[in-house]
This record gives sequence, structure tokens and C-alpha cells, in this order.
Amino acid sequence: MVLRYDPREGARNLLLNCLGVRPGQRIVVAAEDPAEGFYDAFAPICILEVASELGCRVSLLPCPRVSGPEDLPPSIFEAAEGADHIIFQAQAGDQVRFTRLPGDAGKTMSYALDIGLLGSEFCTLHHGFMRELLDRFESELNAARSWRITCPLGTDVSATQIPVKGSTADVQEFTLLLFPIPIFPPVSCATMSGRVAVAHWLMSTANHLYEDSFLRLDEPLMAMVENGRIKDFEGPKDLVQRVRSHYRRVAKLFGIEEDVVHSWHAGIHPKAFYPLSATSNIERWGSVAFANPRYLHFHTCGNYAPGEICWSLFDVKVELDGKVCWEAGRFTFLDNPDMRERLSHYDLDDRALEQRFDIGI
Repeated sequence: MVLRYDPREGARNLLLNCLGVRPGQRIVVAAEDPAEGFYDAFAPICILEVASELGCRVSLLPCPRVSGPEDLPPSIFEAAEGADHIIFQAQAGDQVRFTRLPGDAGKTMSYALDIGLLGSEFCTLHHGFMRELLDRFESELNAARSWRITCPLGTDVSATQIPVKGSTADVQEFTLLLFPIPIFPPVSCATMSGRVAVAHWLMSTANHLYEDSFLRLDEPLMAMVENGRIKDFEGPKDLVQRVRSHYRRVAKLFGIEEDVVHSWHAGIHPKAFYPLSATSNIERWGSVAFANPRYLHFHTCGNYAPGEICWSLFDVKVELDGKVCWEAGRFTFLDNPDMRERLSHYDLDDRALEQRFDIGI
């Protein structure tokens, strides 16, 4: 069973179990400048070295930081024409996770931000097992007629949904492979009503980069939501005014609807963790912590996934048709006997399902 620190094993999991690379294929790693303080220089080198040992032709492509998915440079599209696979070791990959890119190359967003994460259980846990976990959970989620989310701070929202088969709901899938598998596609909030405790902060959804995207909240507010629209905020008057001003500014910046609560999803990876405080770098933290089952977030401000402003909830309870799938931040779906029976197929044991809770908050 591979659950140890080994960056090369993480790279092999990415290349073989996620991408399914074959000798002779061309692999391009689109890497962000480490000077940005987000990705390191060592993880891309490790991935390229392992790919070369597997018989692939490899190249490193500088990928600049961009303001949004519409600003991806032509060099990326050109690389997509001549490569078999492009691996984004860059924030730009996350920004285009709902955008269809041209070219026949396979496209993968890597959340292995540094050599430490690449070698951790987060990246070495067999991708095939995570794929099965995602598929089985999605089947249950898509068959559900209703869901409800509650949290210790007073959140209580619920909605009905049409099963995906034959559905007319606005379902947006990821357009890239995600490694490691952190989450499931967003769940529509079109019929959601109730109260959401908006706490800790407002932060960007990583769809666009914009000034002052982080707004610390000294105490929780209550967002009153009806059919996927924010009707009011309840809380200290000055804080409510700051939040409303933040929403108006971001909505005006992008020409979008400020009152929309578009969708939600929660982490499903039991080994996701973050070793530093969340507020040491909130964007970097969010790019990994969102994979942990303790963390559920809503996409708001903009009638599309992922919107532009994120609501962060922790240690929630989520019910699908009354069946509990998260309890106090623990992904109880992992206790499904069918999942435990699949562990041996991937040379894993029960330790693979033990959830980490250290996410910097």
C-alpha cells in the first residue's frame, strides 16, 4: 500500500493512473513562475523527470499568471496542438476548469503545489480509487431529489433537484481532469432557500484575479436566500454594509448579477491537508483545502460556476434525501461498504479512508 512520502510516486500516480501516459507521447508541463509564491519549481521537475523515464517526450512551458480564463496566452493553445497531454502546474489551469479549451491534447489541472504535496498521501493515494469514489458518490448525488446543509453556526438551507438523467438543470462539468480528485461538479442552488452563516471571510473563487478579493469577517452574518437569490444579510449594520459594498463592487467589475447563489460543493479527498494557516495566503490555501471534507463552499455573485465570491463553511452536515453524507465535517460516505471492498483492488487498506483534519483553520 502506497501511503508514504514519495514525490516520484505522486508523479507516477499523476502520469499513469490519472493521465494514462504511454511511451512516445509528448507531455507538456505548463508551469507558473515560482516567484509568484504559489507553485514551487521542484514539483514540475519531478513530474517531467518521471515522464521522461516512462519513455515520454517532455517539455516545460512557462505559464504566466492571468487575470481570468479569457486571458490564457496563445502559447498554451499552440502547445495543445502538438502535445498529447498538458499538465497545468499553474493557477491558470484552475481558472479554466469550467472553460473548454481548443486542441486535442488531454488537459489536467494539478493541485500538487509543491514537492511536499506531490509526495504526500494527498497525491500518492491511487487515482483509480479516487475515481471510483467520485463516480459512486456522484451516482448517489445525481439520483437524490433533495438536499439539506446545516452547520454549527446556524446554516440551514435546502433544495430540491431533478436527477441529472433527463434533467434541464444548469449542470456545469469540469473541462479538465483534476489531480488529485478533490471534489465533485457543482450542485445547483437554483431552488435553494434558507439561511447561510457567512463567516470567517469572503474570498475569490479563483475564477478571476481582482483587487481586494479578500474581506475578513470579524463575526458571522446570516444570508437569507430564496430560490438561489440573496434577499438580505442580517448582522451588525456596519459589517452588512461592507459586505453589500463588496458585492456591488465585484458585480460591477465583471458586469454580473450580485445576488446569485449559483452552486456548492464539498471536498471528498480524505488525505487533503494544508500545513500553514489559511490566512497566510488565502488563495493558495483555498486551492488545496477545498479538497478536504471539512470544507464546503458556495459559489456566489454571478450566474455561472464558479461565480466570483466564495462562502466558506466548515464541519457541516449534508443530507441527500435525508441520508447523511457529511457529519461534523467528516465524509461519512467513505464508510460505504462498497468502497471498503474496493481498497484491496488498489493495494490499499483502511488507512486510506482515515480522514485528515489539518487544513490550517
